[in-house]
Amino acid sequence: MRLPRLNDYALSGIALLAGALALLLVAGFTNRGDLTSATLFLCGVACFLSGVFMISFSREEPVDADAAALFPAAGTLNVCRIGADLGLRGDAWFLPPEEENGAVREFIPADGEGIPASVTDFSFQTGGDIPGLLVVPAAWPLVASLESTAGLRLPQSEPELLAALPGICIDVLQLAGEVEGRRAGDALVVSVRGYRLYPGCRVVSGASPKCCTMHPCGICSLVACLLALGLHTPWRLDVVRLEEGSRGITIMLRGAAGR
Repeated sequence: MRLPRLNDYALSGIALLAGALALLLVAGFTNRGDLTSATLFLCGVACFLSGVFMISFSREEPVDADAAALFPAAGTLNVCRIGADLGLRGDAWFLPPEEENGAVREFIPADGEGIPASVTDFSFQTGGDIPGLLVVPAAWPLVASLESTAGLRLPQSEPELLAALPGICIDVLQLAGEVEGRRAGDALVVSVRGYRLYPGCRVVSGASPKCCTMHPCGICSLVACLLALGLHTPWRLDVVRLEEGSRGITIMLRGAAGR
């Protein structure tokens, strides 16, 4: 994979410098000494100064997003493979914190769509009526960092939280070009377009689409963590559908009845 060495600002600066050179050469060679030559000269100087300004304040992109997206893919696949070997067949539940300033937890049931009344601190939940695996959600360290360093405070009503998702995912984290959340019957549907880390989704889903609901990564985990944290209710990943052309993801989540 070849990483681009120049970003848009550097390319624009080079283009402006090239335009300035062309304008100054035309003004110098024609040397008409009239208003047209003066205009060409002033435009050339303006392009030169703008080009220098843009190059001075541009910097090379530190990481290629397509390459960075592949780093967590193996971890997601490993958890799903271990879970499948243990006999897990359910989809992930994202459980809200049990106490103030607590962490969102991810519970993968052995089978069915049930959720235990309570969970312990152990990874293997075998003592209750619904056995399963308790893990840290892939996006929780990011959400915890936003809380501690960026002062993240989530709305506690569903419409307000859905309206806040684009601001978090697009404006703050710059993960996608478009994010929309809406209520669809008894489910919430979040549509993502232009997801910058989409190659990782392609790898995980290509291994098994079940991985995307058993142990979601990236923006799917992020959305579920934000819903569980903001609304203080458990949420389950029901459907994750990829859209290759638009680098899009459609995420369907369902809440726990009576919780």
